[in-house]
Amino acid sequence: MVTSIDVPYLLSTRNYNNIVEALLPSDRIRKISGVSVVYLAVNSENRIVTKFSFIGTIFFLFWYILYFYCTYKAHSEDQTILRTIYNTKLKRYGDDFERIASIIYVTYSMWKVPFRMSGNQVFIQRIVDIDSAIENMGEAVDYNKNAKTALVISIAQLGDFLVRMFCIWLSLENLSVIVPTEKLYQVVYTDALSFVITSHYCFSLIVLRGRYKYINKVLSEIKTRSAWEYKVFVRNKVAPDLEKVQRLQDRIVCEKIKACARIYSMLYKATEAINRMYGTALVLTMLLYLVFIILYMFYFMEATASGLLYDIKKYVDFLICVFWQMSHALSIICANVYFSESITRETKNTSFVIHEIINSDFDSEVNTEAMRLSMQLLHEVPKFTANGLFELNNALLYETRGTTPGTPDRRVIEAIVNDSTSAVSGARSVFTYLVIVLQFVTDRA
Repeated sequence: MVTSIDVPYLLSTRNYNNIVEALLPSDRIRKISGVSVVYLAVNSENRIVTKFSFIGTIFFLFWYILYFYCTYKAHSEDQTILRTIYNTKLKRYGDDFERIASIIYVTYSMWKVPFRMSGNQVFIQRIVDIDSAIENMGEAVDYNKNAKTALVISIAQLGDFLVRMFCIWLSLENLSVIVPTEKLYQVVYTDALSFVITSHYCFSLIVLRGRYKYINKVLSEIKTRSAWEYKVFVRNKVAPDLEKVQRLQDRIVCEKIKACARIYSMLYKATEAINRMYGTALVLTMLLYLVFIILYMFYFMEATASGLLYDIKKYVDFLICVFWQMSHALSIICANVYFSESITRETKNTSFVIHEIINSDFDSEVNTEAMRLSMQLLHEVPKFTANGLFELNNALLYETRGTTPGTPDRRVIEAIVNDSTSAVSGARSVFTYLVIVLQFVTDRA
């Protein structure tokens, strides 16, 4: 029996022993949403194990059976949302393409989300080991942040699903037309699944970024000599054997830098685990919504050019439907890029701090250890990619910035030379294919 969810109670500060316990408050919402057939638990040996959820399985079957029923119903009755407001020149081909693409995406997500992502045993085990190493350095890991973030994300998933359905339904009701309920559910549920995949990915990045911040905090305290080692040994300067005390302090600082190096290596392996887990899902998600942006931009431009804007009531309702799809697609792409970039910035801070330590007046032992960590950072550069096809960074969102006429931009040259920067043309691709579609439809007219 599913009980009510007491949000204030779940958001209250509690004592968690690990990341798995921090995910428990949002676990019930994930099961009700049907995105958690298997869940994670920690055994007596502090190892992550997967367990089967009966409640999660029931809701998983319910939501997916409902989706395929609505898809069949929408196809057999040729239900549409946009064409009830404006009869586009693509006619039913746009809806058919959107339906086929969403079926492929949902079928893949049906296996990926409730079984693989919810039971991401490898990544969570690495986080548990990393947290243990951080706590051995004397740092207390705040699991309440992770718990609140996971809960807010889970509530946001349900909120986005319900609010969007209500807005589109209300706009169609405003036109006094029969609301294609099955088509509405099919479209919104596909977008809800993409939101779930993006939320899983972004939450993993948030967890990882928090661990990088602990490393930077420890190194920053060493750089500013505000770590506890310096506070303790300052009081003992009157000791007769000051040189021995200094060597002991340097040895402890060196051990701390070594510990940071070990944890950084563990974080790098966790980064690779994220890339392996989410690579294919990110490729499909980014590709699907890039195509949707092109499709709905075409709808918008065609409807505006045809004079629909003179019918204010219809045009506003049309914009509501287009706005939801466009904004959802852009938010999915931008969220993936933003959180990937945020970790990259955090890892760069590690390099900045360690080089400041090297360039400061620390003893030779501390400088030697810092140099070793600096060499390690050169070889372990975290990158977030979608199956290696393209890197998730800001270059994915735009091509180049403005340049002085006649002066080649350095990034333009790099884009020509380096094949990996083909993803830089993301914005350009949208407009290129949009023009092709517009010309194709215009020629037919």
